[in-house]
Amino acid sequence: MNLSQPNRLALALLAGTLAACSRAPEPATPATSAPAPAAAPAATHATLVEREAAFATAARERGVKTAFLEFLGEDSIVLQPGPVWGRAAWTVRKEVTAKLEWIPDRAQLAQSGDFGFTTGPWLLTPADPAAGKAEGRYFTVWHRTADGWRVLFDGGFGREPAGAWDRRTDQPALGAHACEPGESVPPGELQILDLEMSGIPRGETHAVRASRRLAATAELFHPPSVEGALEEAAKGAALTALPATLQYWPMGAAIAASGDLGYSYGLSAPAPGASANAAYVHVWCRQPDGWRLALQLRSDFPPG
Repeated sequence: MNLSQPNRLALALLAGTLAACSRAPEPATPATSAPAPAAAPAATHATLVEREAAFATAARERGVKTAFLEFLGEDSIVLQPGPVWGRAAWTVRKEVTAKLEWIPDRAQLAQSGDFGFTTGPWLLTPADPAAGKAEGRYFTVWHRTADGWRVLFDGGFGREPAGAWDRRTDQPALGAHACEPGESVPPGELQILDLEMSGIPRGETHAVRASRRLAATAELFHPPSVEGALEEAAKGAALTALPATLQYWPMGAAIAASGDLGYSYGLSAPAPGASANAAYVHVWCRQPDGWRLALQLRSDFPPG
């Protein structure tokens, strides 16, 4: 869907009265129009980092469930572990008693200023120290609504702690992907690209077809790698480790109003006739030669 930028601020006007005086009244002053409402400040990549920080602060101070219900949009999707309606899932979920912390290390904003994503590491510290900590990678899509910035999609994966949280940075990479604006197209175009990387057309492996779609700055986050595959050799190894006949089943997508940035999500299976064993999300960046895959995150389903 295309997303538009609303005005979030309203200006309140206060009418006053003049005290009576004994001197002769002066000529009436012509009425002037009321000031126009102040425009919402232009968003930047840093705006998304600020919203993510506010989200994390709300979770720490008011509880994780409360924070998610505060920041999730009405039509949001979350991975639990497959894609489900976000607000419905968190409404019936019990409050999280463990301490959940997260911080963004990347943020990208569409040129329309109404759509973007953040990603970074998270750390879960149980109330019972004997339960053990967990760390992982989260991914959040944000869009601007009449009520402000809301989460459109949220997902990620976890693992036993291996130092990712300790190596976190408070200087996130902003706007790392060079995306170009373009004409408005149906979001389904991105889902078609998912399908084109699926199955076994022309005898090519999934790794070959996916590699052709990668942007030069593409980042792949496949569990258990919280740090992600960022270098060419690491990205090639991550794709080669996936099944050669991997099948995507897209379930949804959205594109910014500026047509430069979008995402798709759905289920992943090891082959066209197999059961899904993971969920995925793809970030798509429009470049001179078409849509390129800027980020991929996979979330494996629990075994059994």
